[in-house]
This record gives sequence, structure tokens and C-alpha cells, in this order.
Amino acid sequence: MTTSAVEAPNSAYPDLEKRLERYLRSVFCLKEIDTKNEYIPTEVEYFGVLSLSDVRAPRRKLWYMYYATTDQVDKTVDQIHRKYGQKNMYELFRKPVYTGAGMRSRVKNHFKGLKWHVKGNILEAPLGSSLNDEKVVNTIADLYQNERRRYFDYLMSRSNLYKSCTYRNINA
Repeated sequence: MTTSAVEAPNSAYPDLEKRLERYLRSVFCLKEIDTKNEYIPTEVEYFGVLSLSDVRAPRRKLWYMYYATTDQVDKTVDQIHRKYGQKNMYELFRKPVYTGAGMRSRVKNHFKGLKWHVKGNILEAPLGSSLNDEKVVNTIADLYQNERRRYFDYLMSRSNLYKSCTYRNINA
């Protein structure tokens, strides 16, 4: 009898956790929340940067930005490879983002502020610029971290606001 209790401690009360949660919600006058935190991988967007080399003008420094959902990333990169040539480019950066268009506009605005030539998805460094692939990737990674930090700060402020509201309701 003791071995079965050790193997499956909640077998006697299979819905104990649900009952306990319902009891605590009634004690603290909280509404029941029906949430389903399901991960849908096709809705995750990726933002990436490809390094381009122009064979006609080797001194030009070009980068191509793209974004796509998880199921469309390979198709998008293949289209870009067909357009610019597979030998002329390689991938520098690819990360999941909350919104690909938002990250793209953030990167474009940053490089426009540095007086770069930005047209569509193409970034072009001015002639004589000291930026190389590594520095561009570091800059984009910093922008990515700032974006993630902004979302984290927003979620934490909303969480703290929720906690303070529930704390006032409990003590009232």
C-alpha cells in the first residue's frame, strides 16, 4: 500500500489541484481564468540579415534584410538567393522576433540615422565606411536586445500593475 502511494501520490485525489485552486479562488474572490498557452510554431516570425557582395562593384558593402514566419523562412531565403545569386550572399543573422516588420523598421531607422543608403530591404554602407559584417551584426544584435528588453519591460509593468490591483482587492 505504501509503494503505490509513493509511486502515484495524487492517485487518491486526481483532481486535488483543481479543487485547491477553486477553493483559493473562492477565498480570495478571484475569477476563474480559462487560459490555454499553446505554442503555434507557424506564427513565430524570424528576422534575418544576409550579406551581399556585388561582383560588378566589389567595394560596395550591401546587406539584405528579410522577415518571414517559420514555415515561410526557407522559401523566402530561396527566393532571395535566386534573385541575387547563391554565391554572392551568406546569412549573418536570424532570430525569432515579435514582429518582423517592426524589427525591420527599427533597423532601417537606425541605419538611416547613420546616413546609410536604405532602399526597401537593402542596406548600403557609404563608401569609405569602416563597418564590416561583424560590426553590422553586432549593431543589429544590440537593436534586437533593445527590442526584447522593451517588450520585457512592458510585460513586467503590466504584471506589476495586475499584482498591485489584486493585492488591493484582497486587502479591501
